[in-house]
Amino acid sequence: MLFVLALVLLVCSGHAKRGFYIDWENDRFVKDGESFQYVSAGMHYFRIPHQYWQHRISAAKSAGLNAVQTYVAWNVHEPQPGHYNFEGDFDIVKFIKLVQAADMALILRVGPYICAEWNFGGLPPWLLGRTSQVRTTDKQYLLAVNQWLEVLAPKIKPLLYANGGPVIMIQVENEYGSFGCDHDYISLMTTFFQQYFGKDIIYFTTDGPGGYKCGSLQGTEPLFTTIDFGVGSDGAAEFRKLRKFQPDGPSVNSEFYTGWLDHWQHKHSTRSAEKLGVSLDKLVGLKASVNLYMWHGGSNFGLWSGAQNRGGLIANPTSYDYDAPQSEWGDVKLDKYWAIRNVTEKYFPGNKMPVPEDSKKLGGIPLKLTLAGILTIQIGPDTLVKKSPLPHTMEQLGVFEGILAYEHEVTPGQPLIDVELEILGVHDRAYVLTDGSFVQVVRREEEVKFNITAHKTITIMVENMGYIGFSKAMLDYSAEYKGLKNVTVNGCIWTHWNHYKINVTDTSRTTDHISSVYPYKAKSWKGKTLLPKGPAVFSGEFVLEKSQLLDTFVNITRSWSKGYLLVNRILIGRYWPDAGPQYTLYLPGVWLKEGINTISLVELQSYMPAENSIYLTDKPFIDGPINPDA
Repeated sequence: MLFVLALVLLVCSGHAKRGFYIDWENDRFVKDGESFQYVSAGMHYFRIPHQYWQHRISAAKSAGLNAVQTYVAWNVHEPQPGHYNFEGDFDIVKFIKLVQAADMALILRVGPYICAEWNFGGLPPWLLGRTSQVRTTDKQYLLAVNQWLEVLAPKIKPLLYANGGPVIMIQVENEYGSFGCDHDYISLMTTFFQQYFGKDIIYFTTDGPGGYKCGSLQGTEPLFTTIDFGVGSDGAAEFRKLRKFQPDGPSVNSEFYTGWLDHWQHKHSTRSAEKLGVSLDKLVGLKASVNLYMWHGGSNFGLWSGAQNRGGLIANPTSYDYDAPQSEWGDVKLDKYWAIRNVTEKYFPGNKMPVPEDSKKLGGIPLKLTLAGILTIQIGPDTLVKKSPLPHTMEQLGVFEGILAYEHEVTPGQPLIDVELEILGVHDRAYVLTDGSFVQVVRREEEVKFNITAHKTITIMVENMGYIGFSKAMLDYSAEYKGLKNVTVNGCIWTHWNHYKINVTDTSRTTDHISSVYPYKAKSWKGKTLLPKGPAVFSGEFVLEKSQLLDTFVNITRSWSKGYLLVNRILIGRYWPDAGPQYTLYLPGVWLKEGINTISLVELQSYMPAENSIYLTDKPFIDGPINPDA
């Protein structure tokens, strides 16, 4: 009796026991004894330099948001089986603690599949070396998931709300209803999560309208069902439909789209700030909890950008700006910022935080690059992957990013003179050379034949432009491999191929491995230097003072075609001004240094590096003209 009285006094005095749960009878969340409704900021720690995490979180809080939602990207943490990385930009524990320090809750979307327009939807591509049956009850896939959760869970469990941390909910899988309809799989994943993370946490699913019928489990506990939809949708109607599936509990939109994703060769996506504000007002007025996807998009640095399959591969650019309220480079877009803040001040008054100021940018610095050499095959134990009669795919060889070169050595004394060459099943883009000289580009889905002459070698460099990360296409490995299928000469299948891995970078973002550069002896004609066509590397240096270590943008004009940008041995990402809409790449100031800075372009196709064809600017340009035929 004394214990009960003490508990009542504790609760009545405002010291309720710490806890977060669903009050099913009253359709609400309860946090420490009080009703809780959240408007959260969608942002992904792995898309933001860790030095900027606190700034991005603070900007979200200033807009009146009381929570942060992030995915966990399995592939950045386990780039190779059994080799883990939780440091720097991938230090998820540090990110979660910064959210807690800002007095915000955190919703964690563990996956293991996340989509997010991230390479292979966050799954490690090395899984394809074991099974193509991802997101199923396949034994090899489940074994890998279990091994991953064994590593991840001990880092996350102390940060759960019941244990004193900010993590109030964990998502199981992601939009599974858009992929399959296997309730046994969803049930099994939920069991795994309970085994590793415990039962003192709310587990939930997210699906588009109607997708929850396959993507979640009927009823209430142990799995809570949420939905996602964007500006302009009738939220009240969607929640009424959900009630037929899940009769009780709070209403939650886990992905309320503030903008939309971009693709190379497609126009930059934008969404109206006014419509965003009106729609958000209606949702919050319904007492729904809402996650802004995205509050801050960030960047697909390195080779982490993914792709979709819509009748063919559509690749995502390096920018993941998403037309979000906080831009890729951290500035707030005032129209969208105030559209959101006006809503939060209406329903959760008391926000006195100032509007974040835009950071100062570095610009007006031309960059001079010179030809370092031709990108070619450098024979050695680290680059020769395999010799075989027929070509192998990247997955068969354990190469899951960058460029794989296929080379056929012409029989001495038996040159190939004006023969018809056809490359079958290119995935995703091939650069053809004969005797080291560039001949032609072959694009995915193309069926082209062309004549060549070769005395020594036929070389086909195949570029992986990112794995598909959405839809059932992920299961069809026969259609979604990387590399090529076969090569014919005069209609006959050509045999005897050497496979070489051309290392462009290391995805840890700490060092580059442009290991296959062959010095080029420049030729001249009428006083002008003649540059080779085809894959090559250009490099240069620029000097900065301490006061100039600011965020900036590298403007790569259409004098260049397609390739990779590296600064200070960090792979910033892919560039493709030939395709658009992105022309500048965001370069964080924390990756610059006082004194000499280095810059390299791995140009894959063709180039006319005129004066001022590349420079640092303080003005981003990710909404340029597009070329669907690039």
